[in-house]
Amino acid sequence: MRVANMVPDMEYNLNQSQQALSVALQQVTTGLRVNQPSDDPGAAATMTISLASSNTVDQYTANISSVTSQMQTADSSFSAIVTSLNTAVTLGTSGAGGTVSTANKQAIASELEGVLSSVVAQGNASYQGVYLFAGSASSTLPLVPASTTYTSLAGTVALPLTATYPLTPGSVTTISDASTGKSFVFTVPAGGGTISQFSTAVASAAAAGTLSAGTTATINSTGQLSVNSNSSSDGIVVTTNDPALGAMNATPGTEVANSYAYVGNSTVNSVPVGDSLSVATNVPGAQLFTAGANVLGALNGLITALQTGTSAQIQAATTAVSTSLNSVTQQRVPLDNSISQLNSQESFLSQETLTLTTQQTALVGINLATSATNLAQAETANSAVLAAAAKVLPQTLLSYLPQG
Repeated sequence: MRVANMVPDMEYNLNQSQQALSVALQQVTTGLRVNQPSDDPGAAATMTISLASSNTVDQYTANISSVTSQMQTADSSFSAIVTSLNTAVTLGTSGAGGTVSTANKQAIASELEGVLSSVVAQGNASYQGVYLFAGSASSTLPLVPASTTYTSLAGTVALPLTATYPLTPGSVTTISDASTGKSFVFTVPAGGGTISQFSTAVASAAAAGTLSAGTTATINSTGQLSVNSNSSSDGIVVTTNDPALGAMNATPGTEVANSYAYVGNSTVNSVPVGDSLSVATNVPGAQLFTAGANVLGALNGLITALQTGTSAQIQAATTAVSTSLNSVTQQRVPLDNSISQLNSQESFLSQETLTLTTQQTALVGINLATSATNLAQAETANSAVLAAAAKVLPQTLLSYLPQG
């Protein structure tokens, strides 16, 4: 047989040997049996599905991590609020006695003002810039000191607002009432609206009990819109995004002592932590501090009773605080349940991650010892092919072949 006829076969053998050596070296370097789809199309396709599942599990795990600490901080605030309310009940009970002096009642009332401030501080607690009890309005301070009167930035004696002054379609003006614990929201219709229509809606809300009785919205003597609770003890907070009115500001000197209004919203936030599982991550302050048992209103009422009321009134106010304490305790339960659910789901996802990792290793991974053996065998085979080529082919031909 002539040497020239053996050249194509020898070149083929050399190419195959070099390819086998390259694959073996890549497997040792990467620790993977499948480094490209062509290595094992079936395994590569299954691997794609498995990796997608891993990405989903990782996202759920990240969701849990992002809210767990926030929820634990909220739970700590709950604990502090419960402690404060227990203190308030104890103080109220001690102040309800028939033999307690006026001076002692005033001292207890002052101590309760500190308790109220502590509860408000916990209600305004935040975690990494997110207010915990503001609902979805997480960048808004949820509990704000209330005043009896708010006036608009727009309007002057020279250029007064009028009853027929047009408001901006789609704009929203909200009045949060510290006494009722409710909020009135006025949204200007798409077709437009006027200050007169807003005033009428406010009067209706006052009649319905959403706002304190007598609350009005009128044009004052300086040409501004003035929203007034018409009571020295009923505090409100007014906000608007209507450029026709400008900002609504509390009138200096109209603050109501120990009175706060909730200006967050009632949205319960949730986060997906499984394919068919979402967990509530917050308790809105509306249902916690002002609605229902009205924690802030009950504390304020007890302070007022100690300052000016009878023993029977103090006892009734203490009972109201006790009721609000029970309400807070009940509303803490869903939050604690959510935290427990997150912890359980995190354990499940951790096991799921381990299962998927094991599956992926079995699909495309290679044993280190096996890959080392494969490399040694490929090197030996390649050396043998090169040696055979050196004996068969002229050196001049061999010099053009890859030597590895």
